[in-house]
Parts: sequence; structure tokens; C-alpha cells
Amino acid sequence: MNKLTTTQTCRLALVAAAILAAAQTQAADITFAAPVSAENTSVLDIPWLAGGTFVQGATMDSGPKSFMTTGGQSISLAAGIADLGGAAMPVGTPSGSTGYYNAGVQWNWYGNNASFVDGGAPGGTTWRDTMYGSLYHSNPSDASPLTLHLTGLVIGQTYDLSLFSYDPRQSDRTQAYWSGYSGGTFSGGTSVSFSETPADMVLGTFTADAAYQDIFIQATDAVGNPDTTLAAYTLYAVPEPSSLALCGGGLVLLGAFRRRLAR
Repeated sequence: MNKLTTTQTCRLALVAAAILAAAQTQAADITFAAPVSAENTSVLDIPWLAGGTFVQGATMDSGPKSFMTTGGQSISLAAGIADLGGAAMPVGTPSGSTGYYNAGVQWNWYGNNASFVDGGAPGGTTWRDTMYGSLYHSNPSDASPLTLHLTGLVIGQTYDLSLFSYDPRQSDRTQAYWSGYSGGTFSGGTSVSFSETPADMVLGTFTADAAYQDIFIQATDAVGNPDTTLAAYTLYAVPEPSSLALCGGGLVLLGAFRRRLAR
């Protein structure tokens, strides 16, 4: 029998790594950074200036938006993504659509705020309007939290996820992002509690171990009938590691895959 070449071994390792990752029932943990101000389009440049490649992004029912940012990036966000209904999010079960669970019809347009800087194309397409349009969710009224469900991910690819929120209705609105939720308990990576006023962006980084990723939003304030909000999101692919490093990681997973089969 002929021996496998180094290239063939690497390919086998990567295929096995993908199979093993696909068998996981939970999406990846997310490492979140501290929130930063999102009152103009310069915040959109953070993952881009770090070398990321734009993959997808959308506003929450404020319509499609196109920007030429202060850093020189040309970026377009799609119109509000699909509301996937008021049923509890089926944790660990991918669906075919990127969208929201438990958003329902709880949507609002927040109105004017002079602190925002217009940053979009002519014709009223502005960053301010992007942040005004926001899906909000009253946690006590439903079985599970507002959940952003991303699909079409590449297993093994690292992503930077930017989450934009703004809620001027109360000065003490606070919330937290989590990468896990089950049976009433939040788990996994978390942003920790932060204020939704003024507008902010929270950056999360994760390496996809499934073709989907869920982000759960927890209300952390003491306001009656607490709400959580999301105005927009962007997703960037982080530059790939070297082929040698990738192959090495694949070989480690291949060993784990073989041990699992041997049980």
C-alpha cells in the first residue's frame, strides 16, 4: 500500500476536523470586548482596519444602509433580517435562515437624537437612522431571550462580530450578551452587563465549530418589564492562519476523531 503524501495527510486531517466539528451540538463560545461608543460610523471600521473581510450585516428594520466610513471602508447593511417567531429558540439546532427568535412585533423607531453624526450616502441613509431602528424584546413575556441566529458560517473560520444597541427610553437600561442559554440559564462567553445609553458597539470574536452561531441577550437592569435591544450587527472573517498551523490543528483533531471511533 502506498504511503500518504504530506499534502494528502493534511487534507485528511482537515476533513476529519470538519466532521468532528460538525458533530458538536453547541455553537462556539464568544470572547467579548468592552463596549465602545457607536455614535458615528468610525466604529464600523474596527474589525475592517484589523484586516477582517466583511461577510454579512443587517439593520433591525430600519431599511438597507450604505456607508463610506471615516476609515475609507465602503459597506452596505441589508434590510432588517427575518423575525423567526415567538417560539423558544431551539438551542443547538441550526435553521436555514439568519434572523431573530422571540423578537415578535416588538419593534420601535426611537426618534431624533442630536448626538449622532450622519455618516451615510445622500438621500437620508444615515448611521443615525440605523441606530434608531431597533428590535426590542420584553424578556418576562416569552419563554427565552431575544436571540440572534447566524447561519452560513464556515467551520474552523474565526469571525469578529459587532453588535450595536441603543435604548434611550430609560437612562438605566442595561443588558448582556451570552453565547449559551438553556433552561433559563445563560452560559458560555459573556460581555457582562453594559449600558444601552448612549449607543454602543460590543465586539465578539469566535471560531465557528458549527455552521451557525447563536447570541443570547439578557436584561440586567431593574426597570419594570425589562427589555433588550439590538439595532444592527456586522460579521467579518478574520484572516486565516498559515496552512502549516491549520494542518497541525487538523492533525490534533484527527487524532481525537480516531480515538472517538475506537471507543
